[in-house]
Amino acid sequence: MKILIVDDSAPFRQSVVHLLTLRGHEVLEAADGLSGVKMARTHLPDVIVSDIVMSQVDGYAMTAVLRQHPATADIPLVLMTGVADLQGMRKGMTLGADDYIAKPFKMDELVATLNQRVHRRQALLKEMDRKLSALGKDIHVGLPTGLQMQIDQIQQASRALASTTPARSPAETASLAEAIHSAAKQVERLATNLFLHAQLALFGTDPEQLKALRQVQSTGAENVIGTQARQQADAAGRSSDLKLKLTPCTVAMAEPHLAKLVTELVNNAFQFSPLHTPVHFQCQDDGHNFLLTVTDQGSGMTAEQINQILQSETPKMSPSGTGLGLPIVRRLVELHGGKLLIHGEPAKGTTLRVSLPASPPPAVPPPSAPEAPLG
Repeated sequence: MKILIVDDSAPFRQSVVHLLTLRGHEVLEAADGLSGVKMARTHLPDVIVSDIVMSQVDGYAMTAVLRQHPATADIPLVLMTGVADLQGMRKGMTLGADDYIAKPFKMDELVATLNQRVHRRQALLKEMDRKLSALGKDIHVGLPTGLQMQIDQIQQASRALASTTPARSPAETASLAEAIHSAAKQVERLATNLFLHAQLALFGTDPEQLKALRQVQSTGAENVIGTQARQQADAAGRSSDLKLKLTPCTVAMAEPHLAKLVTELVNNAFQFSPLHTPVHFQCQDDGHNFLLTVTDQGSGMTAEQINQILQSETPKMSPSGTGLGLPIVRRLVELHGGKLLIHGEPAKGTTLRVSLPASPPPAVPPPSAPEAPLG
């Protein structure tokens, strides 16, 4: 393990370096935060251990600088201090420190802390690689096929539009232009959904991003839901089929994500239900949980289709590139600490229920500092 020790006390720093070296680790050292930043960027250690109170650049400032640089943003960082200061611990964690250890400490305690942080980072990187591999497969299979079908339609319609023979009526010209526009919109939606699906998958591997995602709250959620649902119904030519029952709601989700969730739920209901059949949309919250229910009278789902959506990490895309809508809904809901339930039978319609926290989780206080050894 490559370890960077940052401390302005030369005797202490050299003692730690010596003991860690005896245990087989490669150890780098810096006398202050400024030197620590330079060493970290040059050598990219597996973990950094830093004192807080130092000349020139202290441990807090060093942490903030390291977290702003892409090359060092994810390196585990443990802060040391001679005083068990809860306020200082909170500040360090807020700036991006991963752990905290109080001086004096036993070498076994330090090594155990460093091993824990390094192993956790390795596990996160391994999980990220696995998800990236799966996402690469999704994009490799879904993007070329779905895009090619829409591009073929655009090319055929544009060639027909550019042709001067035979004579074409204004209505025929408008129809070809509409076909081009529709195919272009499908390309846009497919690309947007694929990259959003990839982004959401990676959110799940980053605890800090996940925490930030869950700290947002939208009041007046019923207005976002109503506006988005009506827009999608108008675009599908099914305004009269949309039945809304929306009560004042609050949900722990940012408005753009809520709007995307509603868009995919509405589009799914309209896509798989006949024209002139109702699609019911209802939202409410009880102060603790936000509940959103969508019911249609469409083709329904088999148990296998429901399990594919709720349990599989790899969405099953159709040849046209569709099939990402409900997997995106599921990822959005789960990342925000909620749950998606689906009930349906073939030819008997489908009901989807989304349950989400109405408010963000309370802030978790930082862990208490470990006790110093006696004596």
